[in-house]
Amino acid sequence: MENNSELFCESCELSIFMAGDIDHAKQITRRFCKEVKTCVTLSPTTYIYSGGEETGFVISFRNYPRFPSASGLLEIKARDLAQMLREALGQKSYMIVSQGGTKWSTEQND
Repeated sequence: MENNSELFCESCELSIFMAGDIDHAKQITRRFCKEVKTCVTLSPTTYIYSGGEETGFVISFRNYPRFPSASGLLEIKARDLAQMLREALGQKSYMIVSQGGTKWSTEQND
């Protein structure tokens, strides 16, 4: 006998874009997800820009019915994780992209 259940929550999607060591980022992200009860995807990427190229990652948050969050809370979770990663990986900036817009956070003055 099958036991099926369906869960539903408001759709919301955010992504963190950051350069740095993906393996170190995975370790930090695992701890974060366990502590705040959330689920993310983490993918490698390459940034190519006018000054060169860097490897990094994209972390995507989607409102997951198993651990639902209001969209504002999901954005707070993304910002908190991005700040932790920026500090731990020694990065100067990150970007968070959501349905409402794009936020770039930097310690640089240029």
